[in-house]
Amino acid sequence: MQRVKPMNLITGAKAFGRKHTFGRFILSPLFGRTRRFGLLGLLLLLVMTACSGPAETPAGASQDIVIEAQAVATATPAVPAVEPTNDTVAGQDPTSTELATEIIEPLSPLPSPASPEANESAAGAAASSAVEEVVETMDTIPGSEQAVAAAIADLIQRTGVTLAEITLVSLEAREWSDTSLGCPQEGYMYAQVITPGYFVVLEAQGVEYIYHTDGTSTVVLCQE
Repeated sequence: MQRVKPMNLITGAKAFGRKHTFGRFILSPLFGRTRRFGLLGLLLLLVMTACSGPAETPAGASQDIVIEAQAVATATPAVPAVEPTNDTVAGQDPTSTELATEIIEPLSPLPSPASPEANESAAGAAASSAVEEVVETMDTIPGSEQAVAAAIADLIQRTGVTLAEITLVSLEAREWSDTSLGCPQEGYMYAQVITPGYFVVLEAQGVEYIYHTDGTSTVVLCQE
């Protein structure tokens, strides 16, 4: 059995030179003449291999890469683009947050309960108005209406009789010698001046009541 001698680099270069035109004129003479140019031939071979271009990718591998890229693009969710809006109101800070504001109107204060004094004052005013209306129907002296009304009001307060129970018996104009109105009381001092007024006689429930008055609303019950 004949033993086959392995091919070395130089032998391969010679075979390449015999097979290809470039190698026939460049590599074969170099390796054929001397082994010292072996290294130069090897370098030229490497340069030729590098200049021949990148290795082609198999068609199947290229399709696999395209499929993987499409799968990644499908799995990644698309982020919607946010379009700028022109809803900013003129003069308003665009960074501020508009909060809903509820306007609460103040409640009107509750009316405070009327005091007893106010109630008495209102009742007195109503009674005074009623008395004045009754006095207008009586036969009085012109200018004496206020004095007669004051006498009637005093009688109602003292006795508790009603206005309808009081009648005017008599009415006379008088000039009192001092401010006691002709009915002085012990322990009081009175101005000694002539005081014009009226002598008023009222009757209620069969009883007569005599009043001395000035020209306005000061009255004195003076039973002679």
